[in-house]
Amino acid sequence: MRWFLETGQPEPEGFYEQEHAAQTQHHTQPWWKVMCLTGVDYFSTLGYQPGIAALAAGALSPVATLVLVLVTLLGALPMYRRVAQESPHGDGSLSMLERLLNYWPSKLLVLALLGFVATGFVITITLSAADATAHLIENPFLKSTLEGLEVPLTLGLIALLAAVFLKGFKEAIGIAVGIVAVYLTLSLIVVGHGAAEVITHPTLLNGWWEALLGSYVSPLALIGAALLVFPALALGLSGFETGVVVMPLVKGDPTDTPQQPAGRIRNAKKLLTTAALIMSVLLIGSSLITTLLIPRHEFWAETTVTREVSSADLAAGRAVVNVPLDSQTRPRELYALTLPAGRSGTFTVQADTVGGRVPITVTVRPTGSAATVTAVTPAGEANGRALAYLAHERLGEGFGTAYDISTILILWFAGASAMAGLLNIVPRYLPRYGMAPDWARATRPLVLIFTLIAAGVTVAFRADVDAQAGAYATGVLALMTSAAIAVFLTELRRGHRGTAALFALVSLIFVYTSAVTVRERPEGLWIALAFIAGILIVSVWSRIGRSTELRVSRVVLDERAAQLVRDTAARGLPVRFIANRLNAGDTAEYQEKALEVRLDNHLRPNEAALFLEVEITDASEFRPQVDVTGVQVGAHGILRARGSSVPNTLAAVLLHVRDLTGVPPHVYFEWSEKGPAQNALRFVLAGEGDIPPLTREVLRVAERDATRRPQVHVGG
Repeated sequence: MRWFLETGQPEPEGFYEQEHAAQTQHHTQPWWKVMCLTGVDYFSTLGYQPGIAALAAGALSPVATLVLVLVTLLGALPMYRRVAQESPHGDGSLSMLERLLNYWPSKLLVLALLGFVATGFVITITLSAADATAHLIENPFLKSTLEGLEVPLTLGLIALLAAVFLKGFKEAIGIAVGIVAVYLTLSLIVVGHGAAEVITHPTLLNGWWEALLGSYVSPLALIGAALLVFPALALGLSGFETGVVVMPLVKGDPTDTPQQPAGRIRNAKKLLTTAALIMSVLLIGSSLITTLLIPRHEFWAETTVTREVSSADLAAGRAVVNVPLDSQTRPRELYALTLPAGRSGTFTVQADTVGGRVPITVTVRPTGSAATVTAVTPAGEANGRALAYLAHERLGEGFGTAYDISTILILWFAGASAMAGLLNIVPRYLPRYGMAPDWARATRPLVLIFTLIAAGVTVAFRADVDAQAGAYATGVLALMTSAAIAVFLTELRRGHRGTAALFALVSLIFVYTSAVTVRERPEGLWIALAFIAGILIVSVWSRIGRSTELRVSRVVLDERAAQLVRDTAARGLPVRFIANRLNAGDTAEYQEKALEVRLDNHLRPNEAALFLEVEITDASEFRPQVDVTGVQVGAHGILRARGSSVPNTLAAVLLHVRDLTGVPPHVYFEWSEKGPAQNALRFVLAGEGDIPPLTREVLRVAERDATRRPQVHVGG
């Protein structure tokens, strides 16, 4: 159990190390090696992107992919180069939005975006595992053995991923470099061979282009259609956020400092640019050759439809069933299947469809005056594995199998990258907000939780690659939209109107893309909302449960404050404080307050006392530094502290004074006039509330030894 609940990361070198750990343990690497680490997520989408693009856009796929590449190079790349400059310590684009807002809106926005981040990472795990399974099953040497085992095999790959993380994941960068190098080399061979075939057979390209122009009234209409379907290809934009999250691993210049890591920023920009250029070439090339060289029906997914028909129509040969061909949930192609007269039982019909000849397995069960008809179409051999299909068809089964292995490895490793990203979310944000329960500090329980969630998603989507594409795109696009808006607002605040206008346009593009994706494929939004609800529930529960912790990183007294404490201690210990809520701040206020407290608490005139006041800076912060300023108003010495919560700040100052003087100080309060429910809410949200008992409770939790605990007195 102790092993299971260890709070340290099980791997000494992982995907998303904190900056201090990466620097002190010398895990920084040249930018091109770290690019391979991000590439397992980014480049692995080539395993399924061309097939999904062909399903979504059909013959328009290369044009829509060109739009995607333009958005990548002219929108996403400049945007994330700016994110790398603004957030070079591995906090990603979320930290930019966090800095632009304050108080609770900042925290709530980050928590909501974390829901979309979690959606993207979980679907990366499930989608990558499902596509790896598709490559396994469609391999000619394994198909007869593994066919029909999509869900168990996918669950097995996810379980293997969990087992690796429970054991500990080491040398991530070294493994990633090898996998990415092999995969990119083999992919370039496949794309290059396909491009050579297209060049040597120009009728392929000419015929496709003429057919495309003939389908639209003008080239402008064609471009408009490509813009409409482009959002369905948005999962090809993944990987940019990963590129900035891994920045602590990028080796910079010897002259880099934590405040100015210029070398690291420059190299991170090289990383992002190189990855985007490589991916752009492969996206355009793969889309073009798969559209031109693969028969249309080979992209289609498996479909099943059940309908009731009239027995009289069936007997007369008039019964017709509309069979979806390309997609179970959102078919774009339908085939009107006329049932053979009087036929029952199970039989196969060879259907001449718009995409080629497709076998349809039909089962007819007569039930009196009606008959139940079930029609099943098989998945095409290129479904979810377009490049692998070409590798087998054009370069032989040996090369195709090698390509399958490299694809399975990079897809599985993309899942590992996503799991590491999920494990990075909790320690990077939630504990800083006081919104992570104690068990969340341990990595292995989180691995099991995320594995169970991924297993549930896999079963819900039946390990279908195409069905998960929308949810994946939703997570990716939400994060990119937030990054675009963050960069736009940053430039706007700095008065850079030209770049602000550019990033406003980029933001609008991503808002449009996100809106279209959510409208067409709302399942991603529902998954994200479920994550957001879970994060908010756990966060609020944890924040309330931890509200009586000390919640202070350290206490810093300025010279005047320290002198006031020394002078008061010299007049007799313990040091006594009168808690005061600052109003006018004049001599009359302090004289009246001192008189009331001394009368209510029987404090003798010869017992010196300092006033102690707290100014709330941001009640949503959990563990800020408390700065204490000394002030003299007439004969009254005052310590004014700045913190996120009055009771916690008071307790921290009292404990600090105890450590300075060696004697627990005393503090004197008056009772609150507000009700308990109102006080409780004010404490959680605004850092105020019923101060005396809350201060006492914070002190009790922070100092278990009653003899060393500052004393709290309440009168009135």
